[in-house]
Amino acid sequence: MSLSKEAFTRIHEAIVSGALDFGERLSEMQIAEALGMSKAPVRTAFFELRDIRLVTIVPQAGTYVFSPTREDVREMSIFRAMLETAGMRLSMENDATTLTGALKETVGRMENALAGGEWKNYETADMDFHRLLINHSNNSYLPQAYNLTASTIEALRVRLQGGEGEYRKQSFDEHQIILRHLEARNLDLAARVLEDHIMVINNSRLKLPAQGAARSKARTRTLEAYKELFS
Repeated sequence: MSLSKEAFTRIHEAIVSGALDFGERLSEMQIAEALGMSKAPVRTAFFELRDIRLVTIVPQAGTYVFSPTREDVREMSIFRAMLETAGMRLSMENDATTLTGALKETVGRMENALAGGEWKNYETADMDFHRLLINHSNNSYLPQAYNLTASTIEALRVRLQGGEGEYRKQSFDEHQIILRHLEARNLDLAARVLEDHIMVINNSRLKLPAQGAARSKARTRTLEAYKELFS
């Protein structure tokens, strides 16, 4: 793995998992030292993270973890619902048996993770379920479009699941219902449940950062804190 890829993967994971806060200022120099590399790979990683909207690069000010507003969340969820419902229909048309089989296996992983309290495994299976609807579509443009917001949506979902105990149970039930409708080849009902499932984040108690705060007051970690985070 190249150093820039390693930097991208480590910072991406820290943002999505919630280890790095919304709106937090990222120190290129200190992250590079914490990862044991020069600044160049970290700078490249920042640009790649910007392209998938996980960070914001402000000229002469620095690089910050993305800081979504309620309107941002609404726009992302609408975009995602459009892509996933279209991807689901294309995937079912392409190979319904393979898709439903893969979804069933993923729901099984979600059930096991939920029963065992293995939240990271649950989150991974949850994301895999939704990506299957896109990746089985046999349309090369859909995954590219989906990746534009996939990481930011994942970061929001992780924070929501961490804050609301009932959210995972509701989420799991909805995945089961979507699968049952697809196995019955009732695409309209599956699409309706899928869209509601995606849009529910807009009515959640998800805690978003206050807007309008000066970037100069954004949190910046010490080198020791970065070393502990990336250890």
